[in-house]
Amino acid sequence: MITELEWLLRIFVAGILSGIVGWEREKHARAAGFRTLILVGMGCCLSMIVSLRIPELFSESTSYYLRIDPARIAYGVLTGIGFIGAGTIIKDRGSVRGLTTASCLWGVSTIGLAIGCGYYFLGISTTVLIMITLLTLRTIELKIPRDVYSRINIKFSEEDPKMLKEIFNEIENMGYKILEFSISELKDKKVYTAEIQCISKNEKDGITVLQGLKKFEKIIEIDFR
Repeated sequence: MITELEWLLRIFVAGILSGIVGWEREKHARAAGFRTLILVGMGCCLSMIVSLRIPELFSESTSYYLRIDPARIAYGVLTGIGFIGAGTIIKDRGSVRGLTTASCLWGVSTIGLAIGCGYYFLGISTTVLIMITLLTLRTIELKIPRDVYSRINIKFSEEDPKMLKEIFNEIENMGYKILEFSISELKDKKVYTAEIQCISKNEKDGITVLQGLKKFEKIIEIDFR
């Protein structure tokens, strides 16, 4: 028979393990940090404990129609964590931030559920693996070559196919590969906008791109992202 102290110990252990992961997120000033992950871990642990103890409420029931599934609350917890994780994801100017933090929230919730079931070894081992991933694999990740996507918006005063071709050539000479482009005309104004999506093998300096395109006199404005 598991004592009340044992149940409380599980919540305490879940809080410690979640706090270890939360410390790393707090150190990097993420939206879900130290306290948030502790609360998530302990809350998930308690949810699992409640799931396991619900049958105690009906231990004397003789009904043949009573079916208790301890896993249902765990399903609901993981679904709810998905909504919390979505709140940490930020999309800005074509880039997405917060995916790792959202993954940590989900990972901490599963650690809490594992500890709530009494699987201390699995919970502690998973915490160690998560910390190794967060602290050491970042260095390896930065060394992996990756494509860099950029967007260049150009406003110019006259639609000149020859000039556009020269602009495209200049962009490609700077190490970019043009994926697609579109041209639109502002109403009641003889101003055209070209939106160019391109890709490069390395991160490029936006100032270099701007200086390279400044030589075209008909260009009014350049926006590099």
